[in-house]
Amino acid sequence: MSTSVRGTVARVGMGVWLFAVWLLLWGRADALVVVGGVIVVAAAYWVSRLPAVPTLRRVRPLWLVLAALEFAWDLLLSSLVIARHALYRPREVKGAIVEVDARTRSELILLAVTTSISLRPGTLLVDLDWDRHVLHIHAMPVRSPKEADAARDGVLRTEHRLMRALVASEDAAERDPSTREDR
Repeated sequence: MSTSVRGTVARVGMGVWLFAVWLLLWGRADALVVVGGVIVVAAAYWVSRLPAVPTLRRVRPLWLVLAALEFAWDLLLSSLVIARHALYRPREVKGAIVEVDARTRSELILLAVTTSISLRPGTLLVDLDWDRHVLHIHAMPVRSPKEADAARDGVLRTEHRLMRALVASEDAAERDPSTREDR
């Protein structure tokens, strides 16, 4: 897909999103609300340059299912670890801020990664530097540099699973053609 077509699709995606929000705000979809929504979306585009909705180049359903299963497994394990520490010597549980250098350049995949790690018990996104693609997460329990590295590796595994399942244009352009996974 060419860059201009991809940009048009992304802009139409934002328009559809705004229109859907308009309909949800009104709570109905009669002719007046629909026409009014189209006019409002067109006016919003005319007076401002709205951001484009990031698009995916490809979705791999099997890898997406595997990523969802691995996420569920991560949820279970992290819940058990946090529960154990909450019941057994909770005052001795220590946390740390861990810096993670993201490999993806896709805002959509970064959003999925940050949402995933924030939903997992024991980890929380503290800061995200969009320009450098660096995440700062609070992880617990972390009592040693080895455990901090394990928390960092967990975030990178989550990112890898999502990059494998959701191929973004930003990431596909940076890949070496000889090592592409989407063949």
